[in-house]
Amino acid sequence: MTNEEAKKEIEESLSLSFFCMQCIGFSFTVPKRPSSYYRQKLLFLLSICGIFYHFLSEFVYIILTFWNSPRIENVVPLLHTFGYGVLAVSKGLVLWYKKNVLKQLLLELRDIWPMSPIEEDSQNIKSKSLSGLRTAHRWYFGLNLSGVWFYSLTPIGIYFIRLFKGQNAEIGFVWASWYPFDKNKFVIHIFVYIFEVFSGQTCVFIMICTDLLFSGMTSHIGMLLRLLQRKLKSLAFVNKSDDEYYEEILSNIKLHQRLISYCNNLEELYSLVNLINIVFSSINICCVLFVIVLLEPFMVLSNKLFLGSSLIQIGLICWYADDIYHANADIASAAYTSSWYKTSPRCRRALLFLIQRSQKPIAFTAMKFTNISLVTYSAILTRSYSYFTLLYTMYSDN
Repeated sequence: MTNEEAKKEIEESLSLSFFCMQCIGFSFTVPKRPSSYYRQKLLFLLSICGIFYHFLSEFVYIILTFWNSPRIENVVPLLHTFGYGVLAVSKGLVLWYKKNVLKQLLLELRDIWPMSPIEEDSQNIKSKSLSGLRTAHRWYFGLNLSGVWFYSLTPIGIYFIRLFKGQNAEIGFVWASWYPFDKNKFVIHIFVYIFEVFSGQTCVFIMICTDLLFSGMTSHIGMLLRLLQRKLKSLAFVNKSDDEYYEEILSNIKLHQRLISYCNNLEELYSLVNLINIVFSSINICCVLFVIVLLEPFMVLSNKLFLGSSLIQIGLICWYADDIYHANADIASAAYTSSWYKTSPRCRRALLFLIQRSQKPIAFTAMKFTNISLVTYSAILTRSYSYFTLLYTMYSDN
């Protein structure tokens, strides 16, 4: 497998992420034609301006609602879509600001990608990892996309339902947003509706592309760590000279160090976003659950899709971060269960260095406040349920 073939495999595994990037006018490669270049820049500028105004207008609407009618049933239904907007804005800024770093990480990944010929067991590990990643990405993409379109089309659906029942009906708006003009005039209403569909879709595309990029990179590093385990377990399985054993161990140590460095760079890149993600995920899940159980019967399907995408979104991040944590910890076990006793003292010393380093965890964090793992996911769900019971109690009392 050549370097270009490795690039092709990596791009295929991240194809949904790159597709969503193109939909917001973002790319790691510069278009060759000037017309394509300026069209891409214009689309990206419109996308960024759209989500920024979407975020600000929802924030102003929440403040005005809280000021005029600070009841739980009026304020809480606004919070989960606002929280989603906060996540989209923060991830969009990281995508734009850290563009060159992300591009470099993708190039580095190409250099350490497993190339043929590789053993059958190693090929099975690689195929299983890519297949699992592809399935997770498709589910996440499908849920988010269907969710935003259900939100976008719900006002039209409500309009026809009320029309069918013989009630007074008019097409409403997608999001609860504030505008510095009268948005109910016919022509302005149409433009506002189109803008809200565009801004909501842009938020979803940004969320998808950044989350799938992070989960894809972490999945690939987890796969490489498991392939390294396979190499270590087969150490000294075939008779070689002492120098050959030593070179093989050094090669494994260098690969391990490179994977650690890669994870550290990825952790630094996503640390702040992960913190915002963990904080707002609990709020988003809690608020949308409150709305599903107690309020808004017309929005129940859209909100259920929102709940599903929120659970998968934070679950995806926690799952692959947890996978790397355990894959690195298993490096020490793989080295210890190898035929190290057949090697010379200098080979054993080098292997001991590898074991000691692998006992130091590789963990993605939320700005060093907490490690991200499946334990974190469990804590988020527990915290969301606690918030929900508190809101339910307050709502029942009122």
